[in-house]
Amino acid sequence: MKNLILFVSILLSQISFAQVSYEKNKLIKDGVKYKLSKYEDVFTKTEARDYFKKARTNKTVGEIFAYSGGFSLGFGIGRLLAGGEKTVYVNGVKQTFKSESKGWGFIATGAGLIGIGIPFALAADKNAKKAISIENGETVAFQPYLKIESIGNGIAMSYNF
Repeated sequence: MKNLILFVSILLSQISFAQVSYEKNKLIKDGVKYKLSKYEDVFTKTEARDYFKKARTNKTVGEIFAYSGGFSLGFGIGRLLAGGEKTVYVNGVKQTFKSESKGWGFIATGAGLIGIGIPFALAADKNAKKAISIENGETVAFQPYLKIESIGNGIAMSYNF
């Protein structure tokens, strides 16, 4: 009985230490933290490497959209706050006029770019988790999902499995 308990505890400790996990911007394998760019050193299975490469690509594209959208949103808010009455001196004559702020276009563009970046971030997380589960030998379960699609001049909801 003691041998069985010892064997099971050693087996469980080896399984828990040999797995790859994902924590914030680091991959952890055997207690050692790796940067995401060193994924080829961490993953031994080619399918897991492919999924993680796709996750890194999605993450980069999502960050580009999110950062440029955040800049545009902030710039538009700044233009709205700077709006109002302007005083200009032309040939020594004081002229006051109300400037029309053009910040709403920047705000809409920024919100749109951020909205475009969100699906890329979600896809990156999904692909990273899938790569880790493949590397750790976990079975990828059957996961059906609903999808909203545009068809012609309308929209449709499809159940994909």
